[in-house]
Amino acid sequence: MNALLIRAGDVVGRPVLTLHGDAIAQVKDVVVDPETGRIRAFTLSGRGLLSGPLKEAIPWSAVHALGRDAVMVADRNALREGADRVAGAGGGANVLGRRVLTHEGEDVGKVTDVVLDVTADEARLVGYEVRLDRHGEKGTILVPVSAPVVVSADNVLVPAAAMRSRSADLAEFREAAGALPEEEKGDAEQ
Repeated sequence: MNALLIRAGDVVGRPVLTLHGDAIAQVKDVVVDPETGRIRAFTLSGRGLLSGPLKEAIPWSAVHALGRDAVMVADRNALREGADRVAGAGGGANVLGRRVLTHEGEDVGKVTDVVLDVTADEARLVGYEVRLDRHGEKGTILVPVSAPVVVSADNVLVPAAAMRSRSADLAEFREAAGALPEEEKGDAEQ
């Protein structure tokens, strides 16, 4: 599988299919490990408009592929009991709606989504979609990060270099992420 950049919000509602073609659920939420930035699991809901959340989740290790149109698993055995434990393990928290501030104290806007980089082996958080509301700027930007950033109860803190490497859309995002200054990449790896 080639690397795929995708917003986590675009994965929500996507069907979960077995390799035999059976639709067994749909994605309710994407659970990201706050320490590594990797997808930990998908929580699930039943198929259909009136279906509610399921007690099962799919750990990333059981995902065969995350494609543009579906999440593929080998069979129904990929579903694991305890979606509440999977979602809550490791202290992960939803970042949507949190303020984005630079390390220099500049308020950028609010997180509206996260950007995931999906390969054959893993999927990880590589950026934030942010609704701007600073200094007269309006609109939405994508802010790349090279490693997990500080997330508090109210804020997401990003290096100022990430703001200088921002992009307007996913088509430009990979190049913008590659333009992160080396000192920011080095700081993130420590």
